[in-house]
Amino acid sequence: MGLSAPPSPPLPEWVRPLRPGPSSRAGRRCHGDGSLAEARRVSSQVPGRPGAHGAAALTQAPGGGRAPRAGMAGQFRSYVWDPLLILSQIVLMQTVYYGSLGLWLALVDGLVRSSPSLDQMFDAEILGFSTPPGRLSMMSFILNALTCALGLLYFIRRGKQCLDFTVTVHFFHLLGCWFYSSRFPSALTWWLVQAVCIALMAVIGEYLCMRTELKEIPLNSAPKSNV
Repeated sequence: MGLSAPPSPPLPEWVRPLRPGPSSRAGRRCHGDGSLAEARRVSSQVPGRPGAHGAAALTQAPGGGRAPRAGMAGQFRSYVWDPLLILSQIVLMQTVYYGSLGLWLALVDGLVRSSPSLDQMFDAEILGFSTPPGRLSMMSFILNALTCALGLLYFIRRGKQCLDFTVTVHFFHLLGCWFYSSRFPSALTWWLVQAVCIALMAVIGEYLCMRTELKEIPLNSAPKSNV
């Protein structure tokens, strides 16, 4: 008859391995969530990290997105159709056109001791290379196109609208010449000069306006700090 080993005594409770139950896993999950929330709260107070300060700089838009700050809203122009604004800009650019053209004609005529007249401005037949008044008028129209390009920069400020306002200004000048001389302008030189002036005024004005529109827009004015 073989001898069998005596049964081993049961292990005490403190020696048995503990298995995580549902309650312990839920407790650790809650503890982990609490630690994560605490870490996020602490990180939001560190300068230079997105947190409460970054969220305060933005406001909730009606559509669910985030709208820019109130300080940046004034840097963008409205796209709403405003006939009164457009009409005032047309009148202003027409005033700039004739005002600067009169100044250039007076300056050029003063250099050559010639008497200025409205014919140099509204008579289409006077423009040409054969007479001194015609050459002076052509020079004044070219210089006036450069001045009006600056007018587009300061009063229009939209690159896409430069060509529209340039053509509008020269269209009203065409009507003025037609009304002044009581005949439609038919001189080839006059049309060539106006075409060159339209091209110079529109291209230079659009270039200046585009440079202004493409400037960097500061999104956050708060000072940056190295962490």
